[in-house]
Amino acid sequence: MENITYFIGAGASYYSLPLIRTMNDRMRAFRTFLEIQLTDGKLKHKFTNQFIKDLHELIGIETKRTSIDAYARELSINGGPDAQIKLLRLKALLSSYIIFEQLVKPEEMLFFSDEYDDSILPPIRLQLEEELQVMIKTNIDKRYITFWGDYLTETNGTLPENIKILSWNYDMQFESSYSHVKNYSLELSQQNLQVFPSPQKKFDIKKSCILKLNGTAGLIDDYTAKRYYNLFDLREHKLVDNLEFLVELLEKNYHRSFNKPLFSFAWENEPIVNETRQFAKRIMEETSILVIIGYSFPTFNKIVDRQIFENIPKLKKIYYQAPKDEMDELLDKLDGINPNLRAITKPVYNLSTFHIPNEH
Repeated sequence: MENITYFIGAGASYYSLPLIRTMNDRMRAFRTFLEIQLTDGKLKHKFTNQFIKDLHELIGIETKRTSIDAYARELSINGGPDAQIKLLRLKALLSSYIIFEQLVKPEEMLFFSDEYDDSILPPIRLQLEEELQVMIKTNIDKRYITFWGDYLTETNGTLPENIKILSWNYDMQFESSYSHVKNYSLELSQQNLQVFPSPQKKFDIKKSCILKLNGTAGLIDDYTAKRYYNLFDLREHKLVDNLEFLVELLEKNYHRSFNKPLFSFAWENEPIVNETRQFAKRIMEETSILVIIGYSFPTFNKIVDRQIFENIPKLKKIYYQAPKDEMDELLDKLDGINPNLRAITKPVYNLSTFHIPNEH
């Protein structure tokens, strides 16, 4: 039996969550949505104005840089106390945004841009293009649902032991989709899938698992209660109630009562994330079939990627699933990680579902 590992990047959540090139527009839509909820009296938390102001500043900063990651890197390099606090607040805002994108939203809900139609008096906000509205309302990329249909059976409610997943994504698409399919709570889903890091304590690397190489945006370390809790547990409540809680999260950071988001950027050295990456290296050492989906091997992750791909004695074949017009550039980047990988790589251009290797 082949040991199959999935290596997941942002493109795997394309139909639900934004890529770098579309994040700015969608964060603007998030800000506009908050402004409308505040104006209509639905969002009443006293810190909402400050939340919107900070989000507005972050959008402006992101516009002047290549990505939010680039700004986070600047803050990390600075290293001063003020920069560290700004980095924590950035993580709180980014967590809130990613959570918002994955919360269930009413079908009839409309989303607006920050532009106005000045031909009408008084001017009215312009609606987002229908395609973008649909993507914002799609809290789970449909390909994850299909993925579970391919691997789960009536008698086996989790992944086979020879299947493991390494993900660079901060999102909870695997967990949320599994919860949807099995009708389980998110906590039980994380236990069954062996998500690490997560609130569940036990972890057996010999079994199937999902390793989050950067942690999860939405998993919070509450130092005051000495526990982890999951913001996605809020999803069964009303959307505005969830937003109130996210605003409160940022307010606590302003008051130095830190609820630390449990995700890190690639260059950070948080103990729990380093432990996750050590597990990833051990998994790759035993991997014989690798499936790369939607991952572009960005420069920020290069050091960690090289470490993960440094010792791969059993690797026989790689399936690389990505758009055809991007494949040559992606293979060049793969060469930069390990020059021996291209020779065993087979491109996969069908993006409608996640690739299931015949070897499974």
